[in-house]
Amino acid sequence: MKNIKSVLVVLSFAFAMTFTSCSRSLGYSAVLWDLPEYGIQDGQIVKVYFKSNISHVYIIGLPGESERYEVPLWQITEPSSKKNAEKTFSTYNEYIHQYGKMKVDGLPVRAEPVNTSKQVYRLHKDEVVKILYKGEGQAVMVGKNEKLPGDWLYVLTEGGTKGWCFSYNLSMFETGANGVIVSGDVQEEVVAANDDTILEQVLNAKWYPEVYARLLDEKQIDLETIKLAYGFDTGITSGKVIVNIPEKYHTAKYAGAEKIRDNTYQFIGTPFQMMVRNKNTIVVNYTLRDGSQEAYTFITLPEDVDLAKIIEAERTRRNNLLNELFKVTSFNSQNYGQLVINSGKTFTWTGYTLLVPDVIPSSAKGRGTVNVKYLLSKDFASRYDGVLTFKFDGCSDEINFLYKLTNEGLNLENIDYYSIKDNVVIARASNPTVMFFNR
Repeated sequence: MKNIKSVLVVLSFAFAMTFTSCSRSLGYSAVLWDLPEYGIQDGQIVKVYFKSNISHVYIIGLPGESERYEVPLWQITEPSSKKNAEKTFSTYNEYIHQYGKMKVDGLPVRAEPVNTSKQVYRLHKDEVVKILYKGEGQAVMVGKNEKLPGDWLYVLTEGGTKGWCFSYNLSMFETGANGVIVSGDVQEEVVAANDDTILEQVLNAKWYPEVYARLLDEKQIDLETIKLAYGFDTGITSGKVIVNIPEKYHTAKYAGAEKIRDNTYQFIGTPFQMMVRNKNTIVVNYTLRDGSQEAYTFITLPEDVDLAKIIEAERTRRNNLLNELFKVTSFNSQNYGQLVINSGKTFTWTGYTLLVPDVIPSSAKGRGTVNVKYLLSKDFASRYDGVLTFKFDGCSDEINFLYKLTNEGLNLENIDYYSIKDNVVIARASNPTVMFFNR
């Protein structure tokens, strides 16, 4: 069963919690969906301290306890007095701790208990909903005269959507305080799924972003993209399920995984779901607080691929390129000044007035740092040694040049932002300035 994981109060709420700890709370709420990692079940009354409309979460705690937890807004009732919170949840008492698991794919959740009512959500096979209460609705017919057995149930999805769902295609079950299924139609299925050799192999494998396969095959070792830390950690060793890729980092506490349908597994109590394509490829789905999903593909690498050595070799290659430039005392041009590459990846450049402002901004100082940051496409690799990235003091933007070092001197050609795609130079600038510096 999928459970939305509540986590300890993050630093972004530190100030807010400092303030609210000395002031009145927002009131009390009833929990609508289990928080098994903290032993909190639906129906329990919690104290609400803070609401963030930006992160769409409440900060809650159990009455009389100091611990604070972060939960999505939909997971508890609207804060009010303790008496009102208890009264609100009394509507749901008949189905306390009761959940439903979809038997089929595409089951609709409707705005009203009528089979022709507006569809507000579409459920997937094996998806879980919280059952809130039963209602009276229009009979669901099979053919013209036969009624489909079942009831109209008002349900809550894990994304926070509420609506009406007919029970015929639901497997009902009940949860205990730790989130474990204690009774119902799906209990045996979940237990049996624990003995899964495919899952064991996947959990113990090392997973990397899918793009690594192409970059390694093309020998384009982009150090911004290829890092040892990037990938998917199943959590079986570290205790944390983690997606770590450029500009994305999602994590949750590992509490095991269960098979929810063919080749698909849910990491228990987390927003992580994993589909196994084959022994070398998986797709990880992460459900955001608003119910939307992000999907990431990960691969394993052949045993003879030593990623650490490959990364280190690329760093050495780039450093060697800069060292070759450092060996030259200075590069001099009558039109474009004097350029000196220093040790420690720094530079000084004087007399570049003719390059201002078309190539070098007027705010730039005549010094800064220089790196080999970008790669060359195959079309450029035979014509240039690489790309030099200059970061001038006084200038926020980097300035990039294709370069070629010869016995006579240094050739530079500026490139613009549109010349670079995925950290690889794929085109010349539309109107480049080509420069030559004598040694």
